[in-house]
Amino acid sequence: MMRFWLILPFLTIITAYAFFSRTDNPAQPALPSFTASRDVKVEVLNGCGVDGMARMVGNRLRAAGFDVMTLDNADRFDYPESIVIERLRRPNDADRVAEALGIGNRIQQIVPDPFRIESVTVIIGRDYRRIGLDKQVSIRTIRTSTLNL
Repeated sequence: MMRFWLILPFLTIITAYAFFSRTDNPAQPALPSFTASRDVKVEVLNGCGVDGMARMVGNRLRAAGFDVMTLDNADRFDYPESIVIERLRRPNDADRVAEALGIGNRIQQIVPDPFRIESVTVIIGRDYRRIGLDKQVSIRTIRTSTLNL
């Protein structure tokens, strides 16, 4: 019984502290884990051959707050997977673009090009459906014309 009277003041203090220290502020909404920035200059290349894919991805990146500088075709249309390439030794830029698009493949250009403006290049491969780009594609045929932007 004596122990109870020794522990009671400590329990009272802890309970009072817990009651008076709580805040009435509601929880803040979760922010996206990436922060887009107009400072991140992006080049988007169509590497899958689907008409309009580079334009669609470019629009998605612009809506997310990135500065899309170039929309073009890749050197070929048989890239099996989409890739994010870090061009100017700015890994955070490439990480933010990759996260915004849901692309897991990210590589670093070993020798930076001093004349390059874009810090990140995105090559859209044939896995565009896996990364959620098929919902907006109206033409699902793969073409090899030169106007596949």
